[in-house]
Amino acid sequence: MQPTCAAIHDLSCYAKSSLTVVLPVLEVMGVEACPLPTALLSSQTDGFSSYYFRDTSADIKGILDAWKNLDLRFDAIYSGFLGSADQVALIKQFIQDQPAALTLVDPVLGDGGSLYGPVTDQQVTAMQQLVCCADVITPNTTEAALLLGRPYQEQFETETALTWARELALATGSKVAITSVPCREANVVACYADGASYVVPYQRFNASYPGCGDLFASLLLGFLLGKESFQSAVELAVSFTSKAIERTIEAGYEMRHGISVSPVLVELAKR
Repeated sequence: MQPTCAAIHDLSCYAKSSLTVVLPVLEVMGVEACPLPTALLSSQTDGFSSYYFRDTSADIKGILDAWKNLDLRFDAIYSGFLGSADQVALIKQFIQDQPAALTLVDPVLGDGGSLYGPVTDQQVTAMQQLVCCADVITPNTTEAALLLGRPYQEQFETETALTWARELALATGSKVAITSVPCREANVVACYADGASYVVPYQRFNASYPGCGDLFASLLLGFLLGKESFQSAVELAVSFTSKAIERTIEAGYEMRHGISVSPVLVELAKR
């Protein structure tokens, strides 16, 4: 039987990001993904001058109550963008009610040293608590700084990046993969898991697309559910994410249209 995953994230109706990335990736990796939208948007927000945003907190509570009444059990939980501190509290309780699930929290809070538009300081505080319920967390450097209460850094020495990963792991009890860490020699994913620290380097690209973090996190969870070790899962997720970025560039996509996952889905299906 396929493993099941509650996929908790926003749904953008135009451009590839969030659930429109997570769902096809998990499905092609043999995971039955069950979406729980945390917001409904006309498009992803990066690069668009205006957009429609609907908070779905009331729907989340109703869906979670229905799932609880049915005693539904999930093999995994993927938590991405959460639109309020109240939503964080709902998802925290859901995770606690699913103790057997492999839980990945991507603490979507900000990038480039700034909070995303709708994110509040209250949400940051709530997220600092939610990551302590996770088995795996995948913050970028902005989010890692917020979770640790450290100043944002634009450049890292490798040892500093590994120190941050280790501190996050010790503070949360989670396995940690800090994404998009700009080190002198290369960009890396800085990891701490099972008592070991290491970095996974990857090629620098002169482009950045919405949805790359969603792609990496869903790949990582899919490979972990496929019984890969944490280090192997990170390396595979980095490889497939890099391929997706390269092919998105080759296809001439506008950055605001998000990451193109279709070519990668074909390769994943062959594994």
